[in-house]
Amino acid sequence: MAVIQVHQSNVQKLAIFIQCYNRPAYAKCAIESVLRQTNQNFRLIISDNSSNDELSRLVQADFPTLEYRRRVPSLPALDHFNKSISETETDFLCLFHDDDLMEDGFVEAMLNTIALYPDAAAYSCNGVTIENEVVRKGRFFESAEPHVIINNPCALGTRYFSKYPSGFAAFPAYIYRTSVVKHISIDAQAGGKYSDVAWLLEIAKHGDIVWNTKNLIRYRMHASNDSGVESLKDRLRLLGFLKLNRSFVGQTVINDYRFGLYKNLRKSLLANSKLSARSAKFIKRFLLTHRLKRFTRPETYAYLRYKLVKLFRQLNDG
Repeated sequence: MAVIQVHQSNVQKLAIFIQCYNRPAYAKCAIESVLRQTNQNFRLIISDNSSNDELSRLVQADFPTLEYRRRVPSLPALDHFNKSISETETDFLCLFHDDDLMEDGFVEAMLNTIALYPDAAAYSCNGVTIENEVVRKGRFFESAEPHVIINNPCALGTRYFSKYPSGFAAFPAYIYRTSVVKHISIDAQAGGKYSDVAWLLEIAKHGDIVWNTKNLIRYRMHASNDSGVESLKDRLRLLGFLKLNRSFVGQTVINDYRFGLYKNLRKSLLANSKLSARSAKFIKRFLLTHRLKRFTRPETYAYLRYKLVKLFRQLNDG
């Protein structure tokens, strides 16, 4: 499919909010990466949710002409996202994190994707992770096609929870259709720190989600990454959300999620002798049954076949 070139116009369709909290050095790098975009047809807003004045002083000194909004008092993280969404006046918005980086062609490529799939509810892209400024091996998701079309919540849930997934797009890279997400708040009760997954599943009820397979962001790994700390309470909240949405996500997705949850739960509780014999027996039986059922699913073999073909090509190229 030919790529449609999107030309700049005086009407800005996209707002980019850089969501900031107490990381001024990282935030400066994130801001500079957005300012380097080859396509400048967007509205940039610095949304400062910090509990101190460090970023405020930095923006005044280094970026005095940028649109800057200070959240006083600081909001809970999910309320900060919802506040930015409520303030959006453009057709599309991106809630970018202050510790991540955009590649120079992010806006250009994503506007092209929007032009190719103008009716989708949300869009994202591929990317790499960096740690101590070193790029880690691999990317967020795998696809042989230039775009991945997620056409329902079940398909999205499979990407997140299947034993043999092809990965999923990074949350900070998402661009949302404003008319859709203004009516869908990010709800902590739907998954706590994992509420972003529940929110995306809700968005998937309203239209396709399109992922560009190009590496267009760099996701920074560091000690203060919230994703690095597990929360059993929030994992169970997300399970409750999936069960309430069984008709949308399907029982297979719920069982895939349970498998990962029970596997980690069994390991941690057995190590601390906190799992009763009855519970241990139930979890062991569920894990065994689920493993056996996976061998009857065609997507298991489709994924393994894809990985073998990829390995074969890499060996030939090497």
